[in-house]
This record gives sequence, structure tokens and C-alpha cells, in this order.
Amino acid sequence: MWAPNSDDETQTKFRAFRKEDLHCPKFHVGQVFENVELLRKAMKECSYKNRVDVKLPVNDKKRVKVVCNEDYTWYLWASYDSRNKCFMVKRYVEEHTCCKKWKIKAFTASFLARKYLESLKADQDMNLRNFSRVVQKEWHMTPSRTKLQRARRLAMKIIHGDEEGQYKLLWDYGNEIRRSNPGSSFFLALDDKAGFNKAYMCLDACKRGFLQGCRPVIFIDGCHIKTRYRGQLLVAVGIDPNNCIFPIAIGVVEVEDMPNWVWFLERLKRDLGIINTSPWTIMSDKQKGLINAVNDVFPESEHRFCVRHMWQNFQQQFKGDVLKNQLWKIARSTTFVKYEQYMDEMKDISLDAYKWLHELEPYTWVRAFQSDLPKCDILLNNNCEVFNK
Repeated sequence: MWAPNSDDETQTKFRAFRKEDLHCPKFHVGQVFENVELLRKAMKECSYKNRVDVKLPVNDKKRVKVVCNEDYTWYLWASYDSRNKCFMVKRYVEEHTCCKKWKIKAFTASFLARKYLESLKADQDMNLRNFSRVVQKEWHMTPSRTKLQRARRLAMKIIHGDEEGQYKLLWDYGNEIRRSNPGSSFFLALDDKAGFNKAYMCLDACKRGFLQGCRPVIFIDGCHIKTRYRGQLLVAVGIDPNNCIFPIAIGVVEVEDMPNWVWFLERLKRDLGIINTSPWTIMSDKQKGLINAVNDVFPESEHRFCVRHMWQNFQQQFKGDVLKNQLWKIARSTTFVKYEQYMDEMKDISLDAYKWLHELEPYTWVRAFQSDLPKCDILLNNNCEVFNK
């Protein structure tokens, strides 16, 4: 029935199995495969779908025999066809008489890693319990916890690449930056065992663009690096005339503390050629060691705090939209009179909230007390928050 009428019709009489058919493979006599690897993948997918163990007593470059592991009622024989120059299914028995299993040998960690690569990429914090539920719902099998761990580890390696190999390429990366963008800064510090400790990078194009066209305001913040070796990413960002983000420098350190912030800010200050710090404004939140580091490196600069982070601390003790809206009214006040008026209103609403705010220096978060030299009245540090995504 599947035989060609002539040699010229050889390529048109047989239905080819394509990669798109792997999600639900079906076989029949006369079906052709591009190569033996595609046939093996299809057999594995069929084993997963039917939840049965199969074995290949004949498995070479020109012949493949597949039988059920428990009985031999299910059977497939394929071999290389010289006329079509591809693999063809010659004999096939479709019916299964064995019972379906909850665990099969072919259901490997590498298969799970490839199958759920996009899901793990979208949710890199997926725990093993949720991962197991997804697998059980789709495949009706219960893989072991160690198999799920290996699968997630393999998927993360594909997503992030070989992290140790990437650290080894940092020297080459720094040389390429200096070659392609002369004037750029790239510093790499090692620990006592000649391992990675911290790094700093500032591109010359970003440096010149910030000094020539941006306001004298520097936003600084740190965020966690969610990789195998963890760490902290320190960033310095500016704001251009269109109120858009303008990156300046980044640093990678082990922990976010005062020595690392001082190390980062000193190099940033030297790169930007800042001698007189009084015209500059620093915007940040109250990170660990950051306030003292700014006072040491930028002693004469105005240091503003992000009002949103301040409100997060405020609402832990004083909840409700009324107090929240009043706090933002105070922060947005443009004159000293308005500031006093809104503070009196806060005092009438909540005396404890008034005392909490009164202890803060108004020039760090109230618009009326801030300098108009940078021509920027922004109250948030959102420019740096994009690195937390």
C-alpha cells in the first residue's frame, strides 16, 4: 500500500515525521524519519506519553528495534531505506497490553530540563514542590526529588551558562572594553586565593555623555544577584534632560557594606573627575553602610533619600491611606509654609506619626528644603530600581 509506483515517486509516497510532531508522536508502517536521532527522540516521547518502559535490543546507525520492556506485544522495527535515503518504519504493532507506570527509566533529568526550560526561565525561584506538581499534572508520573533537583540544575546551567567559565572570561572582557571604547574603566579585584572578589566598570561613552548632557544628580543603589554564587550589584545612574535613565557605572561585590560602597564611590568619583562635591546631589535609600560611605566620599554633597523606601518603613508602624497621603503631601510641599502646614495636619491626625517624621532631616526628603541647583525635584530612586528585575 505504501510502496511507490516508480522510482520517481519515491519521495512523495511516504509521510515524513517532523520535529513539530514530537509533542504527540504517532507511528505507522512506511513513515520516514530524517535521521536515526529523530526516531530515537520520538520513541522516548512515546514512552513518556504512554508511561511505559521500552528497550532497544537493536540500535545502530542503520537499524532500530524497539520493544516493550515487559512484554513484546508492542513492537517497532525501522531501518535505513536506500531509495529515500532516510529511516523508514518497516513493521509496527501499536497495541499495548502492559500496565502504565508511575516511574519509567527514560524519564530522565535531562529530558525534564529541556522540556521545562522556558517555565524555569520565567520562574527561576520555582521550588521543587511546585515543579513536581507541574510534572505530575502533565505527565502523570512522580519523579524523585533528586531527579527534579538535577533537572532544575541543568536548566539553570542552560539559562545562565557556565558561571565558572564566565568568571574566567572577565580579563578578556575588560581588555575588549578598553580596546573598543578607549578611556573606559574596568577594575577587577581578587581575593587571597586568586578568586573573584569584586569588579567595577564605567564605559567612556556613558561617562562623557553624563558629564556633558545630564543633571548633576547621581542615583545609587544595590540589588541581589540571583545566580549560583550570589553577590550584590552596585549601580550608579543619572537622569538625562528628558528625565530618562542614563547608566553611569556598575560594580559587583560580595556583600553590600560600607567598605564596598566606599570602594565603589571612590572609583566613580575619580572617573567623573569630581573634585568639588558641593554642586552634586546623591539620591539613595538607607542601605547598609551607604549613608556613612556617601558622607566620606561626597562630604559636601546633598544626600537625598527615596521617599518610597521611607514610606515602607513608615507604614510598618502607621498604616492607612490617610497617613500615607499626608506623608506624600509633606514630601511634595514646595515652600516652608506648606511644609509647616502639612506637618501640623499630620500632628492632628496622629501625634506619633508626627514625631516619627519630625525626627527626620527635612532636606533629605522634603522638596521645599532641597537645593534647586541640580534642577531636579525627583523624590524617588526608581531609576536604579530597574536593576532589581
